[in-house]
Amino acid sequence: MERRTFVRYIGTLGTVALLMPDLLACTESKKKLSTNTLGAPLDRGHLLRGNLDFSAYPLEQFSMRTVIVGGGISGLSSGYHLKKNGSSDFLLLELGEQTGGNSGFGQNKYSKYPLGAHYLSLANPDNRPLIDFLKELKLIEKEANGLQFYNEDFLCHAPDERLLFKGMFHEGLVPEYGISQEAHDEITRFFREMKQLKNAKGPNGSDLFHIPISQSEITPELEALDRITFSEYLARENYRSEELLWFLDYCCRDDFGAGSDQVSAWAGIHYFAGRKATPGNTDPTTVLTWSEGNGYLATKLEEGIRSHIRKNVLVYSVEEQEDQVVIRALDLHAKKRLEISAESCIFSAPSYVAKHTLKSPYWPAFYFEGIKHNPWLIGIVVLDDIPEGNGTPLAWDNVKFGTKGLGYVSDRHQEFGQTRHKHVISVYLALDQADEQTERRRLFQLSEEALCQLVITELVSMHPTIEEHIESISFQRWGHGMVTPYPGALAKYREYCALKTQAKRVHLAHTDYSSYSVFEEGFDLGRLAANELLKHEA
Repeated sequence: MERRTFVRYIGTLGTVALLMPDLLACTESKKKLSTNTLGAPLDRGHLLRGNLDFSAYPLEQFSMRTVIVGGGISGLSSGYHLKKNGSSDFLLLELGEQTGGNSGFGQNKYSKYPLGAHYLSLANPDNRPLIDFLKELKLIEKEANGLQFYNEDFLCHAPDERLLFKGMFHEGLVPEYGISQEAHDEITRFFREMKQLKNAKGPNGSDLFHIPISQSEITPELEALDRITFSEYLARENYRSEELLWFLDYCCRDDFGAGSDQVSAWAGIHYFAGRKATPGNTDPTTVLTWSEGNGYLATKLEEGIRSHIRKNVLVYSVEEQEDQVVIRALDLHAKKRLEISAESCIFSAPSYVAKHTLKSPYWPAFYFEGIKHNPWLIGIVVLDDIPEGNGTPLAWDNVKFGTKGLGYVSDRHQEFGQTRHKHVISVYLALDQADEQTERRRLFQLSEEALCQLVITELVSMHPTIEEHIESISFQRWGHGMVTPYPGALAKYREYCALKTQAKRVHLAHTDYSSYSVFEEGFDLGRLAANELLKHEA
């Protein structure tokens, strides 16, 4: 099968076709590429399934006031806020060799690059803790008249986004050129409606939609939206245009890992109505970004608590008792067991880890069921050149209309030098066409050659001659990507809030429980958990 035929074929069938080995075997790369797979060994997490005798390892026992399980953004934020408020008797245990969770990053000889989350939206004006953190990092340089003035070195440089639509790259990701009047009117109506919802208040005077979600006022109307899909909501509101529906589906896959036909209507609206930034020197929709993506922020959170972090540690049991929490773990490098007696524990590992390890009368095991994470594939590609194409030149985010792929991010976009002998880009593919377990199994069964074809096919659909410029591809496979807010996600969050009020010694802090895997949520959940401990220590 010729590559162009293959591209058209997968564009019709979506990601399920991408993952079928017989289709993948139909294509062969034109030249031998250097490939490798990144990330921690898959079998580390799978040790929790009971195929290892932990008792065979020597035991080290000690006590600690607080243990933080998990070094993603929530765990790092917990440690950061504990230390900031004078509490230093804590230890953070992280399974991997790097903290940050899906804000991790890598580096080659040309550039750093994100392995997941790659930008931070500008802060809502009443998200004071985040604004203070950004001021501490000098990402916000000053505030005046209720406006935040951001460091322009870290605001995404222009052009920030472009869309390949009808054979030409257009600035921005919303299709605007060469569309019908009906489509234009629908797009205008949709964004007008989202602006109204952005300003909507509940009976208590708080925002209905807000980031972080802890500052939202949850009403019966929002709960009703949470019971239907975003696609059902759009159909109910008579949104029909192909251009608008594709864009909204793209947004859901980009932020949630699943399409608009799978995501809760509450979550789909929240994507547009929850952000209310008031910058004084840029557009509110601008983002902060770095070559390493949100790895920059994770590193900054880690810097002040590095001496409190122990990496390469698999936590296999967290048992809440009446007067203590006993944390049992395996230090994978030292090859010894750890048994830590703690006064309290902030559990910041994902829900699929909690259901295997956490034993607490206040967090029943059934609570962790039903929280879903679709798998992702990220390809980090080194090229000697990127064919420009017609229209808007190379942007930070580059997407093609009508496909299931999410395009690619130019990782060196923020560099000030004009001459680049090599380009480094990150290609994002959310695998959401079958159920999550089927997609996850297929993803990890694929060879590096097959993964290579997935990434190349995505790029060739945008740049037909790009393959001859590719020098190497590295792969990051996320079997459990960010949490996906299926219908019922808001109800799950309300259940979390109710259980949290009963919690004694174990406090959960992870974006799985707010159903929105963005930095602001992780930072807020970690802060709230730390504040709970500080309140009891006072």
